[in-house]
Amino acid sequence: MRSCIFVLGLLALTGAFRAEAGDKPVALIWKGSKDKAEAEGQEYDWGKLEKLLEQTGLTLPEGHPRLVQSKTVPGLKPGFWVWLLGTCPAEDAAPVLEHLKLLAPGTYSREVKLPAKKLACPKAPESPLLARDEGLKVPPDAALRVFTQEETESPDEEGNGNTVSRTRFHFVLFGKDGEVLDTASAEGDLDVSGNDSSGPIAYRCTGTQLETSKKKGKVVLTRHCGASAFAECGSMVSADESVTVTVTDSAVSASEMERTNIEHAECE
Repeated sequence: MRSCIFVLGLLALTGAFRAEAGDKPVALIWKGSKDKAEAEGQEYDWGKLEKLLEQTGLTLPEGHPRLVQSKTVPGLKPGFWVWLLGTCPAEDAAPVLEHLKLLAPGTYSREVKLPAKKLACPKAPESPLLARDEGLKVPPDAALRVFTQEETESPDEEGNGNTVSRTRFHFVLFGKDGEVLDTASAEGDLDVSGNDSSGPIAYRCTGTQLETSKKKGKVVLTRHCGASAFAECGSMVSADESVTVTVTDSAVSASEMERTNIEHAECE
């Protein structure tokens, strides 16, 4: 249901975006100011956001973001210094802007008058980032938000490696102005299949849940994991796993995975 809601929301965003921008290319702008010194100072907030964008699979064009005078970009209103994240064809901008606004809420788009050959658009991730309902408000001004994203791995051309699909949880701490203060991540549902020298491999973790505690400033992720009937003698075949995410007003961290209720394969 959550995925359906997201898809409908993205379609609505795309439709609204196209209605507003038509077929004209757009500039994606992170921040800006009329004062150059103030705009230059905004770069301080970029480092942690840049790392998070990389972790979630969004790739900016080479040389971006870059601080430019708005009058140098045809179509932008003159009189501002803006941090330009890229320029996109109208049909490519919506998923990129959706991703950016989740992690940098102040990001916006403006129509520009540039030929197609001069456009440099960020590359959207292969899997969309989904916002979850769980979160924590951290006094005095910070807030933790939780996002998920699907990840996949495949064997190489020579057949080495396993087929893996997982749900990645991103825990992002935002400041009062929407800036990224810190991030942590943890693995949720997992499905691994393949072969090695000892035979077939099949391992799954399912039923991932989050439990938040505002008083303790913690979020606990739990899941149940199990191996297939091909498990070797004495190896783990079943366990409950948990990760504790600890939040302060300036930092967020995830513990190592802890296992309980462990069961091992019997040996004949």
